[in-house]
Order: sequence, then structure tokens, then C-alpha cells
Amino acid sequence: MIARLLLLILLGTAMHVAAQSPSAAPKARTVRELQNEATAEAFTGADVVIEAVVTWADPSAGKYFYMQDASAGMKVIYQGDIDPAVGDKVRVTGRLSRGPFAPVIENASFESLGKGVLPGCANASGGGLLNGSFNGERVDVDGWIRTAEFVDGNDLVVVVDSGACRISFRISNTTGLDPAKLIAYKIRVLGVAASLRARKATNQLVDVQILVASQKDIQFGEREKQSPWDRPPTPLREVFRYHPGQTRADRLQVTGTVLHVADEIAWLHDGDAGLALRGADVARLHRGDRISAVGFRDMLDSLPVLSDVIVRKSDTPGTPPKAKEVPAWQLGDGLHHADLVAVSGLLLDRIQTSLEGGGQHTVLALQSPRGVFTAQLDSTAGATWETGSTLRVSGVCAVQTDSAGDPKSFKILVPDDASITVLKAAPFFTVRRMLILLCIILGVLLAVTATAFLLARRNTRLRTEVRERQAVAAERGRLARDLHDTLEQGLTGLQLQIRGLSLSLGNGASDAPDRMEAMRGLVRQCRTELRQSIWDLRADSQENFDLGEALQRMAQSLFLGAATRAEFHQQRSRTEIPGLIADNLLRIGQEAMTNVLKHAEAGLIRIELVTTPESVTLSVSDNGQGIANQDSATVKAGHFGIAGMEERAARMGAQLSIEERNGGGTVVKVQVPLPAEAKTRS
Repeated sequence: MIARLLLLILLGTAMHVAAQSPSAAPKARTVRELQNEATAEAFTGADVVIEAVVTWADPSAGKYFYMQDASAGMKVIYQGDIDPAVGDKVRVTGRLSRGPFAPVIENASFESLGKGVLPGCANASGGGLLNGSFNGERVDVDGWIRTAEFVDGNDLVVVVDSGACRISFRISNTTGLDPAKLIAYKIRVLGVAASLRARKATNQLVDVQILVASQKDIQFGEREKQSPWDRPPTPLREVFRYHPGQTRADRLQVTGTVLHVADEIAWLHDGDAGLALRGADVARLHRGDRISAVGFRDMLDSLPVLSDVIVRKSDTPGTPPKAKEVPAWQLGDGLHHADLVAVSGLLLDRIQTSLEGGGQHTVLALQSPRGVFTAQLDSTAGATWETGSTLRVSGVCAVQTDSAGDPKSFKILVPDDASITVLKAAPFFTVRRMLILLCIILGVLLAVTATAFLLARRNTRLRTEVRERQAVAAERGRLARDLHDTLEQGLTGLQLQIRGLSLSLGNGASDAPDRMEAMRGLVRQCRTELRQSIWDLRADSQENFDLGEALQRMAQSLFLGAATRAEFHQQRSRTEIPGLIADNLLRIGQEAMTNVLKHAEAGLIRIELVTTPESVTLSVSDNGQGIANQDSATVKAGHFGIAGMEERAARMGAQLSIEERNGGGTVVKVQVPLPAEAKTRS
């Protein structure tokens, strides 16, 4: 019983311990699996566990290391005070992310699983390294050292020419090495290929660096047989000619005068030919320096350049070389690259562009007989050249090549404004001046047009005022004549009758009633003439009434209180009588009615107005004594007279007839054809 009880207690204790123990550790994955997961489209991050061997670590460089398993290699960014060592097998737990170029593990912790076996090194060259094929993996690279310098204490950074590419190597924990003596050595290096710089927006690889764990991972081979400083300088024209037995490690010494420094390149000339120099020492050179330089022969855009130069300045000033007069068409063949030349061309345009480090440079576009070329000045002095002038430009000829390496164009690097000479001044009528002149002419034309428009408006207004004043003056003259011929003569006659009446009354004469009757006749005549003048002054009679209404009102006014009875008859149509015709018909009717009132001694006057779509006819007839019984002086004594009526009829293109009426009296008839565009009343 006791034994059974002890067994149950032991079983319960085992189960409790099992319940309290952590779950089984997650299974480690390979580097390649993690890389495939991180490059998937929908990936956002994941917690991972991985086991691999540390291939590079250097705590002085930062809290990161590289590890590699049988599938691939990867960078790990870790935390903690304990640092890994190269060759350790570690178990890493952390957060997988895409990384700037290749996937990395961040915020990682690790535990050592003991010593492991370093994976083998892949044989790599510059091209394969730069395209990212070996990223994170151990590689075996060889090449020729171009530059070397210490950084961060004992870490040595060297630039190696490997596979026609420049690859940077960072070698940790180096001792006893002189960087100056390493140049031109051939070396073999075992290290880890790491992305040095990538474009964040596109995750494209820009530069790589080989991380070397220690000095024991490099092997030095052959070196240049003799220091180039101990050999005589090579003429610049012969630097890139064939030299028997030459190798990529051979450096050459050159001498000459610096012509121009721009875009991290110095242009050297020895009086016969020129050459481009590139390297860290170029930044301390200036135009006119007399130097000796040692460097490697390279090609930049299929053009010769001496790279990684080491420069020694001479205290003796050099003699400035003389520019060669070369036609522009000969510079395009590439034979004068880096040479000091003088070339002429017609200035087409000037462009100011900004430099990266501040300031500006000027680009001149020049026309040659066989094309256009450019001249570039880094100087911003105040010299000016007019477009259209012919310039002689002295400077360095920089040939530009196409994708196949063939020359396609060239530009002249001009050191200063003094290197440009005006051979022929621009003609006066340059494009710029023509544009300015055209703008001035357009401005003048606009001003003249505006002035002419204002003057025309003013003249129109003045002509209108003159016509109005002339019309007023003519109307005043006409009114004066009418008043003189009618009202004044009537008043004069009335005055004579009053004087005669007073004399008759004084003498006791018996003709007073007759004289009073004559005076009443004169008053009636004056009243009639005054009414006629008032009607003549009313220019808007036809505006307030139509022609029929105006004629009817005129007849009622003229024959009011007279012995003559007036009748008006009108036959209407839907055609509207134009204003000019209506006005002239009104005046003809007025003259005809006035003549009847003055001379006809009629008992009845009949006015008829007939309007059809084709014509309008006005007829004024009376039963008076008739036109045949009046003398010519009496006939012509009317307000307008027969001549006036004829003139108005002719002005309208109308037919006017003045005839005796059957049974006595006179008929004045005028028929006016209406224009086809006459309006129709709605």
C-alpha cells in the first residue's frame, strides 16, 4: 500500500515538472529559406531561429557579424555585451527583415554551440562581386593593390583592381604593414562579400566591400620590379603605347604642367601631348602647377586616364604650353583628347549652370563648319560675348564617346575668360537685338494704334458736334427766314393796319370795320405761320406718332378755326414706313396743306394716306380756286414751295404730281416705293 502511494506521488511530481518545463525549441531554418521568405512580395517581417558558423566579426567595426551555413550567408545585427568569434557555431534568434540590399536579422541574440567548420571560399572576381552574386558569402579574390590606408586603428582599407573593377577590402587586426609599400602588390584575400552601399528607394547595390577577419587571410604575391620614381618619366604621348612585358601592376611616372582641374580630374600637359589624371591627390592641384605623378594606366569611358596617382609638386614653375591651332572637324576624331588646343567658332548661345559644390559655370555653344561644339568655363568673371560673334577658344579638348567607345563629340575645358578671344564682333542686327528691336517696334505700333484710335474717337465726336452745330445753325437760319417771311411780315402789316385805323378814327372815316376785319385776317395768318414754325421745330413728331397720326394732327392744328374743313382718310397695311420716307412725306403734306390754307380759299381739304407692302401714297386735294388761277409769285410763296416738294420727292425716289382737280381745286399726289427690307408690324 505504501509502495503504491509512493509511486503515485512520484508520477504526479513528474507530470508537474513536465507541465512547468518550456516547450520544445523551435526548429532552426537555413539561410536560403530565410532569404526566399524575406524577398516574397507579401513579407513584412518574422521572428526566426537559425544555426550557422560565424565567418566575420570585428567588435571595433560595430555590433554585427556575418554567418554562413551550407546554403548561403547573412548579416546579423545583435545586442548584448558578449561578442562572437570567427569560427564559432551559433544559434541566432531575431527578427528577419528585408535589409537595404539583402535580407538581415535584426535585434538578434545568440548562444554559442561550440566551434564549427568554416565553409569553403568561392572564387570571385570584380564583376560578380559588384552584381551581388556573392553577398554574405566567403570568397577568394585576387588583384593588384591600388591604394592603402589605415582606418579605425589597426583596420587597413585597400583598393584592389580585380577583374577590371575596383574593389575595397577591409582587413581587421593588421600589424607591421606600411600602406605606402603595399601599392602595386598582387594579393590574394579570403573574406566575406558585404554590401557597402545601396540605394534605399530601389534596393539596388551600388558598392561592395570584402571584410577580412585578420591579416593571416591575405597572401602577398609579386610586385612591380622597380619603383617608378627610380625610372625616367614617360612622355605623355607614349604612356598608352605598347610596352613589352608590361603588367597591370606596372606604374609609370609622368611630368608636366597642370592645365585644368575639374570633376576630380586633373589635365596634365608636357608641351607635346596631354593626359587625364585621377586620384586622391588631384584635389590639391591647381592650374599652372609643375608636377611629377605616378599612377596606373586605366580606361575611363574608353579613354586613357592615369589612375590612383601619387603627386609630387615641383618648386620650379613650369613654362605654360602653347595651344595648338586645330580645326574643329579634326577634334572629333579623338586624336587630340586631353591636348591643349585653340579652335574657332560662331557663338550661338550662352548657358549658366550651377555646380554641385556651389557657384556656376558657363557653357558656350559654338558653331563650326561641320557641327556644333561646346566650351565650358568654371570661371564666372564679368566678361561678355555677344551671340553672333566669332570666338577663338583655348583649352583642353575633352572627347566624349558612345557606348561602343567611339568618339562622338568633344568639348573645350576653358580655364578662364582670358583664354577666349573675339575674332569678329557680332553684327549689329543679331537675333537678340532684332528681338529687342521688334519688341520696340511693336510697342511703338501699339502706342500709335492707341493714339490713332483715341484721335479717331475724338475726331468723330468733334465731327458729330460740328454737324449738330451746323444743323442747329441751319435750323436757326431757316427759322429766322420763316419768321421773317411770315410772322414779321404779318406783324408789320398788322402794325400798318392799326396805324391806318387810328388815322381813320381821328378823321372820322367810316372804313373802320373793314380795317378791323383785315387786322383779324392778319392775326389769323400770323397764328397759322407761327403754328407752322412750331411744327417745323418738332423733330420728334414722327417719333411720338406714326405718319397717319402726324398728318391728321397737323391738319387739325392748321385748319383749326379756319373756314376750310379738313378730312383725313388712311388705308393701313402691316408694312412699317421707314423713318426717312415718313419724315419727307410729312413735310410734303405739311407744305401742301399750308399752300391750301394760304392760297386756295377752299372750303374742304382731303388728305389720304394709302400704305401697301410695295409703296406708300399721299394725296392732298382741295376744292379751292386751283393752281391755274394763281400767279407764279403766289404759287412760289409757300413754306417750302413746289421746288422743295420736288427735291424731297427726288430724294426718296418718289413720283410727285400737282394737278387740277375735276370740279375745281388742286390735287398734290406723291407715291413712294418701299424698299424690300421694310419691316412688317407684328
